[in-house]
Amino acid sequence: MKQTAPSVSPMSNEARNSYVIEQITEALTGLLRTKPIGEVSISELCAAAGVGRASFYRNFESKEAVLQRKDEALLRQWQKDYDAAAVQAKAAGREPENLMASLLLFYKKNQDFYALVYKNDSGILLDTILKIAGPAQEDANIAAYAKAFIAYGIYGMVCEWIRRGMTESAEALAILMQQEQGK
Repeated sequence: MKQTAPSVSPMSNEARNSYVIEQITEALTGLLRTKPIGEVSISELCAAAGVGRASFYRNFESKEAVLQRKDEALLRQWQKDYDAAAVQAKAAGREPENLMASLLLFYKKNQDFYALVYKNDSGILLDTILKIAGPAQEDANIAAYAKAFIAYGIYGMVCEWIRRGMTESAEALAILMQQEQGK
């Protein structure tokens, strides 16, 4: 069947796919403001996103995978920004921003999303923190244990901070953590 100009989408396949992913992500986060992820059906999610089920399953294995992909995109942007700021600081002869302070600012900036993640699948938070500060396969045992201790401590602190409404600023919490480490 030959397509005529009016029936051909002006968006590329990549742009259409990006649009679908964005619509699904926005729809899911909107639905999670009123109910837990277990009560959101794929049909309901697709209807809210204005996409078909095939579009959902072409891009995601599960509703949790939607949150994971959004988290990964946010994390990639944070890492890029953190690395760029570290390069600039080094070039200017300054110390780079404290990793913990930067990470807490990242969570605070994305507080709405991470509060929804925490309520629905806090394992995503743990995965993020382990990617940033956790042990790597190539680490020596003692280094791996130390990194695991730190990463799981950060995870517990961030979860508690979210649970308590993130009332402290990221900067204040980073200072508090540094003071507690010094004791």
